[in-house]
Amino acid sequence: MSMSYQQFVEYSTDLKNHSDSIDDGWNLRQHQCPMNGNFINYLVKKEIQKKNKSSLKSIHSDSPTEDKIPIVSEYHILYNPSYSCPDVFFNMWYTDGKLLSLEHVWSLVHSFLKQNVVHDKWNSITQEMHPFSNTPFFRLHPCKNTHVLEMLGFSSKNSYEFNPLIAWLSTISPLIGLEIDLSYGNRRLNN
Repeated sequence: MSMSYQQFVEYSTDLKNHSDSIDDGWNLRQHQCPMNGNFINYLVKKEIQKKNKSSLKSIHSDSPTEDKIPIVSEYHILYNPSYSCPDVFFNMWYTDGKLLSLEHVWSLVHSFLKQNVVHDKWNSITQEMHPFSNTPFFRLHPCKNTHVLEMLGFSSKNSYEFNPLIAWLSTISPLIGLEIDLSYGNRRLNN
C-alpha cells in the first residue's frame, strides 16, 4: 500500500484524537524542513514502562532476577516519502538516562516474534540517526511496512472504515515494545 503524506496526516490526526479521548499520550508535532521551510507532521508518544531485569540481561551480565525496572520509551511515527508509508523511530533508556543497547532492544521483542527477529535482526530493528533531531534512535526497518499494510488488506485505491495507521501500529507494536490500548481496534475512521 502506498500512503500519501496527506493520508498519513489524516490517519495521524484520527489516532491523536482517539488518544486524547482515552488519555493515551500520543501527540502531533511538527518539524520545519530546513530546505524549503515546510512543516512536516509526525506522531510522538513518551511513556515509562516496567521491564523485567531478566529480559534485559545481556550475555555478559550476572544471573537474571525478576525485579521490574522502569524504562522510558519514546516513539516517533513519521511519514517515509521513499516507501510512501509510516515509519517508526524509537528510543529506550533507563530512568538514569543510560540508553538501552541494540542487543537489549532485540531481547525485548515479544516471544512469538523473537525467533524471526533473531534470524534477521539486522533487517528488522537497527540503530540510526533520527532524520529530524540527528540523534541516534532505534528504527524498525521500513522496507516491510507497505507489505504489512497490504497483508492487512489495505491498498491506496480504497477508502477505509478503519484507520490503516492504527492497524499497522497494532501489528508492529510487539516488535518495538509498544502497548496499544484495545479501544483503538473499535474505532471507526472519521472521514
